[in-house]
Amino acid sequence: MTNIGLVVRPGNEQALELGKELLRWSAKHNHRVLFEQKSAEMYGAEGLVVEELVRKADPIAILGGDGTMIGVARYVGQSSPLLVGVNFGTLGFLTELSPQDLLPVIERLVSGDKKIEIAERSLLRCEVLRDEKRKERCVFSSQAVNDVVIQKAAHNRLLDLDVAVNGEDVVRVRSDGLIIATPTGSTAYSLAAGGSIVHPELDVCLVTPICAHSLTLRPLVLGLSNVIEVRVPQYDGHVVAVADGQVRVDLHPGDRVHVTKSKFKVRFVNSPHKSYFGILRGKLNWGIANRSE
Repeated sequence: MTNIGLVVRPGNEQALELGKELLRWSAKHNHRVLFEQKSAEMYGAEGLVVEELVRKADPIAILGGDGTMIGVARYVGQSSPLLVGVNFGTLGFLTELSPQDLLPVIERLVSGDKKIEIAERSLLRCEVLRDEKRKERCVFSSQAVNDVVIQKAAHNRLLDLDVAVNGEDVVRVRSDGLIIATPTGSTAYSLAAGGSIVHPELDVCLVTPICAHSLTLRPLVLGLSNVIEVRVPQYDGHVVAVADGQVRVDLHPGDRVHVTKSKFKVRFVNSPHKSYFGILRGKLNWGIANRSE
């Protein structure tokens, strides 16, 4: 018997129905389905928090968009289950499979098929250190699949951030904020802020200012083995650190945000019908004429 995880994006009827197909298939083949908590409510079952699901289930079927996938992938640890992402109508960078691919791929996985193509991606580790009564403690920690972002509130003035690499001061960035992205996240917020597209097989991260108040500040590519520290000097506005756009913490003046390579990796099942560059072409409309036909 295999424990198959199931995560379904709320409000998607097609995903809900595909989940029912997986339940019927699993019952027929004597496999057990473990639900994430919110997904369990849709099926009238008991569920697990994501941290527990990634420890107990392998593979995990994720029926939704990239955000749903990232919300699970961020919690992988010593046990790194295979994540099988299915998209519904919108092409995702991570959720590559079409609905009709799900059951054949799950069947191949539980039968031990070694020919399925698997992508292994690096994660970031973010910690926020705060000096409280002359004793520094960690007030926030999270992994990140896409990026760690330090940014000001929309209505606040420009923010100064001091960036150091391996203990050496590098630059003071005056901007709306700073993005530290994995190669996976290079096609997300960092790309919108002017960062490069980085192939996911490279062991690097991308440091991208958000609307920098200087034409000389450009995205910086660093090896993932480096320790990046971002310090928040005195500032009277609202500043946050956000992991993957989903979990966040308010930052105080004097806080230090440490970003390093996580010791864990996340594993995704690749589509048998799409390549990385094919997804880029489809998602970014490369090669399509910018005119009306």
